[in-house]
Amino acid sequence: MQPNIKFGFRIHQSGYTFEELKKAVILADTLGYHSVTLYDLLGIPTLECWTTLSALAGITNKIRLTPMVLANLYRPPLLLAKMGATLDVISNGRFELGIGAGGNQRDHELAGIEFPKTAQRVKMLEESVSLIKKLWTHDSTTFTGSFYQTFQASINPKPVQIPHPPLIIGGHGERHLLRAVAKHADICNIGSELNIQEHSAKLELLEQHCKDVDRDFSEIEVTHNSRVVIAETRSAFEQKVAILAETSHMDIDSYKSEISKSIHGTPEQCIRQIKSYSDYGIRYFFLIFPDPIITDDLVLFAKQVMPAFR
Repeated sequence: MQPNIKFGFRIHQSGYTFEELKKAVILADTLGYHSVTLYDLLGIPTLECWTTLSALAGITNKIRLTPMVLANLYRPPLLLAKMGATLDVISNGRFELGIGAGGNQRDHELAGIEFPKTAQRVKMLEESVSLIKKLWTHDSTTFTGSFYQTFQASINPKPVQIPHPPLIIGGHGERHLLRAVAKHADICNIGSELNIQEHSAKLELLEQHCKDVDRDFSEIEVTHNSRVVIAETRSAFEQKVAILAETSHMDIDSYKSEISKSIHGTPEQCIRQIKSYSDYGIRYFFLIFPDPIITDDLVLFAKQVMPAFR
């Protein structure tokens, strides 16, 4: 048995109605998934991340609510701090703040939002999260940064979680973003479907950034992002792969190669794949099931995979 393993249900909400999202998230809540995540994009036809998570807070009981990840430049930090504290209150302490520097240039341009170079965007992110944490934990905050300023600002009510909701910093950059993770993050979300060697390379860099800023590397929780393609038997898995390959306009061998680094196969195979990461020390997994979401897949994973890690 592996202690303290958490499984987040990651949804790319484009193409789903709110009724469809409600059905999937309520099911995930009852099945024991740790969190639900939505992405933050403005320029595509999709339900807005924050509003949707707020609505889901009122119809769920235990599942944590996690934007994955907010683009920092879309919301001023004082506003975001107020929104985050409010969502934490109305969800009774189930909010996780996932935030990044914003990597989608086209989405910013469509919204008429300036998109500076990476180094500047990460500096803005660092100032933003510093200010947000101060607003969450201090009665009055005067902040003078290069990009953001406040004078005797206050956020009330405060978040339910003490000292504040967990802060997830997500993205791909090694030089700038990992430095921000080392300084500020409780949870690190870097890359997608990395193997153990790729995780090790990233974490070696993160550990060095932690040494540079005098931060205890062990304080930062590491996560793993992965698609999940699961079926109860090997033959059922082969049938599913054939269907998914066709809908993806790929031949079967190409699709199998595409998902080779994902969590895939029978429940027993998925358990072995996850165990290789949990043995390495990763305790938080963000899972993306194929679109459209098949509730049977959520149930199968929850009933036959998750118990192996409790």
